[in-house]
Amino acid sequence: MVELNIAVLYSYKKAGVSIVDHHTAARQFQLFEQQEKAAGRHVTGDWTWLIPPLSPATTHIFHRTYDNTTMLPNFFYQDRPYERQKGEEQ
Repeated sequence: MVELNIAVLYSYKKAGVSIVDHHTAARQFQLFEQQEKAAGRHVTGDWTWLIPPLSPATTHIFHRTYDNTTMLPNFFYQDRPYERQKGEEQ
């Protein structure tokens, strides 16, 4: 699986497409956490969505907990308007 991951990243790079592997993204998230802490802000998140799918225990995220509070204002998914029944209110 790791070799497949490397091959996919290589093919994207060769095609000129930018992509980030999940461990690099975890390191970027760690930098984000440090910047937020320095600014006096609290980082929230759903741990199950933050950990990478491959070798999650090798990241700092795996070994800590996160407050999964929904902060406001925020962006939320909305119902697909075309899936509502005719005459049904939002």
